[in-house]
Amino acid sequence: MMVVALVLSSAAAAHALEIKNVRFGLHQDKTRLVLDLDDVAQFRVFMLGTPYRLVVDLPEFVWNAGDFEQYRSAGVNAVRQGRLEPGISRIVFDMNRPVSIQSAFVLPNDKGAGARLVIDFANVPASIFVQTMNEVHGQLAALGGAGRSGAVRENTAVPSLKAAPVPMEKPQNRPIEKPLIIIDPGHGGVDPGAIGAGLHEKHVVLGLAKALKEELEQSGLYRVAMTRENDVFIKLGDRVKFARQRSADLFISIHADSIENSKVGGASVYTLSKTASDKQTEQLAARENKADLIAGIDLSVEDQEVANILVDLAMRDTMNQSNFFAGKLVSILPRESIRLLERPHRSAGFAVLKAPDIPSVLIEAGFMSNTQEARRMNTPEHRKKFARSLRNSIDAYFEQVRKNQKT
Repeated sequence: MMVVALVLSSAAAAHALEIKNVRFGLHQDKTRLVLDLDDVAQFRVFMLGTPYRLVVDLPEFVWNAGDFEQYRSAGVNAVRQGRLEPGISRIVFDMNRPVSIQSAFVLPNDKGAGARLVIDFANVPASIFVQTMNEVHGQLAALGGAGRSGAVRENTAVPSLKAAPVPMEKPQNRPIEKPLIIIDPGHGGVDPGAIGAGLHEKHVVLGLAKALKEELEQSGLYRVAMTRENDVFIKLGDRVKFARQRSADLFISIHADSIENSKVGGASVYTLSKTASDKQTEQLAARENKADLIAGIDLSVEDQEVANILVDLAMRDTMNQSNFFAGKLVSILPRESIRLLERPHRSAGFAVLKAPDIPSVLIEAGFMSNTQEARRMNTPEHRKKFARSLRNSIDAYFEQVRKNQKT
């Protein structure tokens, strides 16, 4: 089984890409920039500093996006665009403050032709901007020759473009970073999770998560961050946001299940789908998704934007990668004597797995309702065994990712 990469088509030589509209959405934690395109396309997005500029490279396009005076509230002073080199054009948004790009992805339109290039960015201190300004989002292959233009051609149809030409700066080559793994211990604070053998799920999974973090860091192959490292409540949407703001490469949420039958035991792995794989999984997802109600959060409102993305190709690709990783887990966990539940790979609409651009799994490490298993999960020996088996699975996953990138 191979990781399925989202293949984005480039503009055909006989048909230049069209930029039909540019719009901004202001949110509490970010600004969303949307470019309406007439077709799906490759892209490259990054920041430049002094002055602050958000740069978007696309296959050579026809500009029909109009004026930009209305976007000063989004921190945009001016917009310029034109040809960068044969086959590639550039759009530059002159910003009035430092920002950091959180994510960038292309979504085909739900109805009819066309697509959207979605770019989320947030205000950051200048010190953070310096650290993130050369991060490149997206992959745009060279579509033309090696020559490059010395300036972006001014489009006289757009008044705000009467500015100095855009310097043809290229993003600097960054050293290849280690993959970033986000570990998410479930529940916490006012939400104890399942209770069994006098233990709370929130404490048991935090112990497992810390063991995994230590195992990954000792390998020297990964960067690791945890959504919580102590007994605090974090709403589901913020767990996903935590991973997306850091451009995580993999998201692992760790839980421990509970069921009426106290004899049932074994670990299982869950991935996202719009429908549950079975009734038990549907009930589990419903319980987990209601966790935010403890803190008075209406999840149905919080999650609406991400739910809409599920139908898009970008989400499908992420789900394919999540399923691939889940397959590695269920094949490798038993090698470390980790007992698995019958049909260990299941799926449902878990809110915590809905990052549209990060492969994500939810691992039920065992059953709190099984007294022996609950106690075993809380031992140092089991934590180490659990962490080692997950690290081996993660190694196998990224080995395949690297092979796919070379092909």
